[in-house]
Amino acid sequence: MILRLLSIFLVTILLPYVGFPQDRLDSVSNSGLSDIESYELQIMNLESAYGPMDQRLVEPLEGLISRLIEFGRIDQVAELQEKQLAVMRANLGFESLDLLPVLRGMIQVQQALGNWEATSDILDHIRFLMAANYDQRSEETLLAMENQAQWKLAGFYLDAERNQSNNFLDARNLYADMERLAEDVYGENSPQLYPWYYKRAYNLGIMVQLLNTKGGFANVFITDLIRSDGTMRLQTDGRLSGTRLSPIGAWNIQDRNFVLGEGYLRQARDLINRIRKIAELESDIEVQAIAEIYRGDYNLLMGRGSGRRQYNSAQDMLLEAGVAQTEIDEFFGVPTPLPLPRFFNNFSELLDYQRIMLTGVEGISDEELHLGIFNAWHENARAVLKPMSDDPLLQIGLPQNLVDLKFNINTRGRVSSVDAVRSVPKDERVAREASRAIREVRFRPAYVDGKATRVRDVQIRYLFAQELR
Repeated sequence: MILRLLSIFLVTILLPYVGFPQDRLDSVSNSGLSDIESYELQIMNLESAYGPMDQRLVEPLEGLISRLIEFGRIDQVAELQEKQLAVMRANLGFESLDLLPVLRGMIQVQQALGNWEATSDILDHIRFLMAANYDQRSEETLLAMENQAQWKLAGFYLDAERNQSNNFLDARNLYADMERLAEDVYGENSPQLYPWYYKRAYNLGIMVQLLNTKGGFANVFITDLIRSDGTMRLQTDGRLSGTRLSPIGAWNIQDRNFVLGEGYLRQARDLINRIRKIAELESDIEVQAIAEIYRGDYNLLMGRGSGRRQYNSAQDMLLEAGVAQTEIDEFFGVPTPLPLPRFFNNFSELLDYQRIMLTGVEGISDEELHLGIFNAWHENARAVLKPMSDDPLLQIGLPQNLVDLKFNINTRGRVSSVDAVRSVPKDERVAREASRAIREVRFRPAYVDGKATRVRDVQIRYLFAQELR
């Protein structure tokens, strides 16, 4: 994996040189080597004259780092960035915001080297900078915490599988801290809480998806979660059994006809209820309607009803808010994978998001119902959308398997009659894994005239990362 990521990194930074004539490349290469020698001599002379921490070292260090990146000498770059940071700290102080570009550059290099823990440490440093400059209770600190959480979630597929539970639970704890901090930053009844409440709700939602994923990881995750939280929120009408293979037991699911972790989904639904209550205080009927849609989604995920009452109530509210019936019908007439990854403050944004998802695959005829792309997180989280950071620096792409699937969705949002139409690579195992995975995805069913409707021959493009280990 490290070699593959390193090659991706190097290709990206060397793109400006692709397509140059050979004589031009030779010229660039010779010029670059000359610059490297010049910068190294300049740094040596400055250190000899003024010491290893002099401010005048910053500029030649920056130039040398830039040139070494062009030549792919990433190990040297990492060492020089550490020196650059030390010099800047000595002259500007540990809390200077001028350190931020250096720290972000260090993240890129550590990612290229596959040093995931080093990236986590740098994100900790950035959070410290935000708190020191903008206050611990600030939006800047919240955003830095979210980057920490998103990187922990990225660790689910970048780090070793034995660390998956810990990475997720670390992210879960950060989202809980963000919920509390957001209330301090914005006040308890502020509409600015909507996205932060939902970030926590969504994290709880995908945690329950992990608990209910078929395969060995779910049992490991259940054990780790019980160690952290106890069994209270796992309890349902189904049965758990404990085998005393550890101090708390190795837990196995006796009955898969229930949703394990329903208590966590209740927590998520309570957060959505808080959004709805704030919208009521603001007399914002459109946000109330959107919150009602999400309440229906989480009821559906809990297996406690079909969500129909909430969906019909939301449609009435949207009409009252002035949304056109044609747009309401368009939105509810298409099945949607649950849970939605973000909260939308108005219906037009929610509808635009759905339209973008539906047009994610080119060359689809108007007669086909294509739901776009489902980018799965990991083979241990195959029914979960891959979480994506809003910060491009933390968006790590990996080579993907691709499978075009066709299936039916019933009135409860369950998938059946799955057919793998095409797979890239053309591999029976890849097609089989995708077909199994899509059966675990829960959809909001299509609603026509206020009633859930069975939909046949739905298509989706299912992506999941190739195995690199």
